[in-house]
Amino acid sequence: MTGFDFLDQEVGLEYCAGDEEIYREILEGYLEEDRRSEVVKYFETDDLPNYRVVVHAIKSTSLTIGATELSAKAKALEYAAADGDTAFIRENNAEMLAMYTDILDRIKAAL
Repeated sequence: MTGFDFLDQEVGLEYCAGDEEIYREILEGYLEEDRRSEVVKYFETDDLPNYRVVVHAIKSTSLTIGATELSAKAKALEYAAADGDTAFIRENNAEMLAMYTDILDRIKAAL
C-alpha cells in the first residue's frame, strides 16, 4: 500500500493475513478509536488503573497497524502504570501523545 511508509506495513499486514482491504479497515477503525482524550483525562487525575487500560489498548492497536515505535512507548507507560511509577509516566506521557497524534494525523492524510 502506498502512502503508509511511516508504518511497518509488513507487521500490519501480517495481522491481516496479508489482506490490504482488511488492513485499510483496521486503519480506519484505529482513527475512529482515538483515545487521546481518555489518556489526558486519566493522566490528569492520576487514575493509574484506567490510564494503564487505555495505554494498553494503544499499545496493542498500534502494534496491529505497524506503529511499532508508538506501541513500544505505550508498553513502557503501561508497565510504569502497573508499577505505580508516576515519575516515568510524567516524563514520557507527552511524548507518547505526540507520537500518537502524529500517527493519527498521518493515517488520516493517507486514507
